[in-house]
Amino acid sequence: MTSSRRPIRIGNSSGAIGDGPDQLYRLATEGPLDAIFSDYLAEVNIPWRALEMMDRPELGYEQSPLIQLRWATAAEEIAKRGIKWVHDGGALNPRALYEEIKKELKTKGLLGQIKMAWVEGDNVIGPVKASLNGEGKVFPHLDIPGQTLNDAFKSKEEVAKIVSANAYMGMRGILAALQDGAQIIICGRVCDASPVMALGAWWHGWSLTDWDELAGSLVAGHITECGAYTTGGNFCDFPSIFPNPGSESSKFFDLGYPVLELSHDGSSIITMHPGSNGAVTADTVTAQLVYEIQGPKYLNPDVVANLEGVHVEDVPGEKNRVKVWGIKGSPPPPTTKLAVCSLAGYQAESTLFAVGLNIKEKYESWKMQVMRKIDPSKFTKIAIDLYGYGLHSLPATAESGSRSFDPNSEKECTAMIRHFVQAPTKEVISQFSNMFLTQGMAGYPGLTGSLDFRSGVPKPYIKFFPAIIPQMEISMRVHIGTEIKDDNKSSGKVESGWHEHTIDIPPIQEKHTEAFNGQISYDPEDREDLTSFGSTKRVPLGTLVLARSGDKGGNANVGFWVRDANSEAWPWLRSLLTIEKVRELLGRDAYPAGANSQPHPITRFEMPHIRAVHFVIFGILEDGVSSSSLVDPLGKSVGEYLRAREVEIPERFVMRQEQHSLSRM
Repeated sequence: MTSSRRPIRIGNSSGAIGDGPDQLYRLATEGPLDAIFSDYLAEVNIPWRALEMMDRPELGYEQSPLIQLRWATAAEEIAKRGIKWVHDGGALNPRALYEEIKKELKTKGLLGQIKMAWVEGDNVIGPVKASLNGEGKVFPHLDIPGQTLNDAFKSKEEVAKIVSANAYMGMRGILAALQDGAQIIICGRVCDASPVMALGAWWHGWSLTDWDELAGSLVAGHITECGAYTTGGNFCDFPSIFPNPGSESSKFFDLGYPVLELSHDGSSIITMHPGSNGAVTADTVTAQLVYEIQGPKYLNPDVVANLEGVHVEDVPGEKNRVKVWGIKGSPPPPTTKLAVCSLAGYQAESTLFAVGLNIKEKYESWKMQVMRKIDPSKFTKIAIDLYGYGLHSLPATAESGSRSFDPNSEKECTAMIRHFVQAPTKEVISQFSNMFLTQGMAGYPGLTGSLDFRSGVPKPYIKFFPAIIPQMEISMRVHIGTEIKDDNKSSGKVESGWHEHTIDIPPIQEKHTEAFNGQISYDPEDREDLTSFGSTKRVPLGTLVLARSGDKGGNANVGFWVRDANSEAWPWLRSLLTIEKVRELLGRDAYPAGANSQPHPITRFEMPHIRAVHFVIFGILEDGVSSSSLVDPLGKSVGEYLRAREVEIPERFVMRQEQHSLSRM
């Protein structure tokens, strides 16, 4: 039974480790809020913390929550205003962070004013290792049919290398803590949007089967969980909202962080505090909406949100206010994501530079010399790649006798040769790094490199394996703590003490789940003839089309859309961007490294109300996270690369976009 209570106002103070150190304070003081949520975890954080705990078992949590809490009077402001704060900064050791925050509050004299909680249950390394060592349970790969965790860890020696195994938990533990009155709630690996979902359910009294409302809160949390990504950060058309972005007059600095107003029906308004730098527009919100999704069904342990019907629109007449609605929900799958990380060996990287003419020849000659000096069989990965090779490095043409680019500084004609290697032992990596000293004098003309050799020192790296685990095997427990003062009348003294109790959260009921049979993928059946849109101009796709990309493990996702001001271009966009066209635009990146390899699988779906078409490119980021050899292992730049590719765009759309851009200046 839902209520018609006013919308709950929730701010986001962090989208990653180290993000927004002042934002907890700023959000609490620059405008009215009921709650703040913070996301500090990515898929790489927990194995980092696992490596840390090998030497210092008392750690294992993120330091960012403490930094934010200590900023100015952030703790005092939260206590005074009664603002709820929910976050995942506990990482592998939420109990330890709970104790550290408790010490901080006690030092400030605030402990008696704030009820605290921490949630456990995501850390399943014990049961996972036991299963792999003989109990026989199978953990399928998250998105590759036929692959299992059991195949990747067949021996006890391999299982022993696992450093973390965490199930992605939902909102129910947080909700129980809120219902018990907790103000600060510390979690480990919960889903990014789970704090928003729990705050919405607590505020509005939603039941665990109010699917549409929960789905709306899931999407609202997803849109705002990356902090300034929603207010202009990482926005592909940033010059349109930050004119002259290289100057302070653009206000492209100290961006405000997002605030969401979550209504009782699951719809939301995305905004930020008045006076903040940045912008909240339908396009900045759409950019974050299409970021790091995996298909039309957005899976969560508590609900599935269907994204095909989502609406995103600027609120008429109101600046920096965007309404999001139209999301339908359905029961969650009986499984949840399981992130397993293991020690995989050692890695290092080194960089050389090539300058001026014959860049390609310099690179190829160097790579040949390197490969002759090493034994590839001793390595698990060798990547020697050229970056920044463009028109400026072309040799003189026979026709004109001149180059197409005349550099005005050495920086303008410099390319980078990046070496990335992985091997089972430190010794192999060290031998590779020493090769630069023995071979450098015999290299190409102008060979130079960074004099900081630290990146060439062998360091351990983590292999990431995304799997699934039954939700019925996830047991959550909430620990609630509060300071209670007892009036001892006989002595006339007031005695205080810290009291704790626990709440066990039973697994989700099987009747409240639905089997998940995979994402749907489709090209448009009613694709229009591209010649019907009139004469065209060959220009970069990004001249008209916006995009945002991200990662999930080894997969990259990218969403493309056209602005509302150019909505007539939507039939053209959806007809142009088929699976095969995106593969064509990817060029060599559409194929794994190696001869005769099959192209990366690609899936596609549409969100017509926001004029967007979305793709997932499987395996393009190799193993993903920290074990990828790419300079963009998180897929942040895939969309920008594709926007730079030239296509034939109808001239009328190009002209309209130019007029729109001029009108915003």
